[in-house]
Amino acid sequence: MNTLKAFKIGNLEVYPPIVLAPLAGFADSSFRQIVKSFGVGLVYTEMISSMGVFYKDKKTLDIACYDEVEKPIGAQIFGSDPEKIAYAAAFFEDKGFDTIDINMGCPALKVIKNGMGGALLKDKEQITMILRKTRAAIKIPFTIKIRKGFSRGENVAKEIGNIAEGEGVDAITIHGITVRESFNREAEDWNSIKDLKKSVRIPVVGNGGIKTEEDVKEMLERTGADGVMVGRAVLGAPWFIASSVQFIEKGTKIRLSLKEKKYIIMRHINLMIEEKGERGVKEMRKLLPFYIKGFRNAAYFRKMINKVQDKDDLDRIVEEICSTHEEVYNG
Repeated sequence: MNTLKAFKIGNLEVYPPIVLAPLAGFADSSFRQIVKSFGVGLVYTEMISSMGVFYKDKKTLDIACYDEVEKPIGAQIFGSDPEKIAYAAAFFEDKGFDTIDINMGCPALKVIKNGMGGALLKDKEQITMILRKTRAAIKIPFTIKIRKGFSRGENVAKEIGNIAEGEGVDAITIHGITVRESFNREAEDWNSIKDLKKSVRIPVVGNGGIKTEEDVKEMLERTGADGVMVGRAVLGAPWFIASSVQFIEKGTKIRLSLKEKKYIIMRHINLMIEEKGERGVKEMRKLLPFYIKGFRNAAYFRKMINKVQDKDDLDRIVEEICSTHEEVYNG
C-alpha cells in the first residue's frame, strides 16, 4: 500500500500533494469550493493580471474573490513588469492569500506577444528581477509555474530552477512541454520534470498530461516530484483529486451514483448563481457538458444546455437529464 506524503511550500504544508491548477475560465470561487469539498491540498485562482491589480481594474479584482473554505489558496499572477508583479503579490498577501504563484508558462498568443507568461522563459534577466522584487515585497511563500522551454526541443528548466532557488522561490511547478507545443499531449516530457527535481532542493510539482488517476500515480513514481498539479481532469469530476488519493493508497477509485452526481451539479449551480447572479447561468452552460460526458444522449442535452436563459432552465434540464436518462458511464 502506498502512502502519500505532504510537502511544504515555505511554511505552508500541502496535503494531499495534489493541487488544483489555475484553470483559466473555470477555476472561479464556486468551482474551487466544489473541488475543495472533496479534499485537495491547495487551490489556485485563475491567472490574474498584475497590471489589472495595479490599476484596480474591477473585473481583475473580481477574479481574486474567494471564500474562507477554499484555504489554503494561492493567487496566480502574470505580467512582465517586476514592480507591478511585486505590487500584485503584496496586494494579495494583504488579502489573506496563503501563497503567490507567478505564471511563466502560459502559451496564449495574447499573453506571449506582450512578453508575459511563457515568453519570460526567453529572458532570464527579467525572470531574475521579477523574482527578486517579489521576494522582497512579500513574506508568504511564493512559487513559479514554468514550462520546460519556449521553442520545440529546448529545455531550460534546470537553469530557471537554479535561478528561482537562488532568488528565494519556495517551489516550482513545471509542465513538461514547451510553450510552442502548447497542449500537445504527445509532446509531454516527464523526464524534464524528473531532471528538474534532481537539480533543485526546493519542492517540484509536476504538471501536464494528467487524464486519469493512474496518470497521477505514474507521474509521482516516474518523476519523483513532490506533488502533482491537475487541471482539466477535474472538470465534470470535482472528486478526481480525492479519487486519485484513494487509488494511490488503496487501489480503488471513487464511484458516485447518479443521485450523488445530481447533488453535486445542483450545488455547483447554486454556488455559481450566489457568486455571479444571472451571469452564472452562462458560466454553467460551459461547465454542465463536462458533468454529463458519458451520459446517454449527451449531445442532445448539450444543445439544450446552450439555450438555457435562467436558473429555472438549468434546474429543469438537470432534472430531465437525471430522471429520464440512464447513465452509462460508470464514473
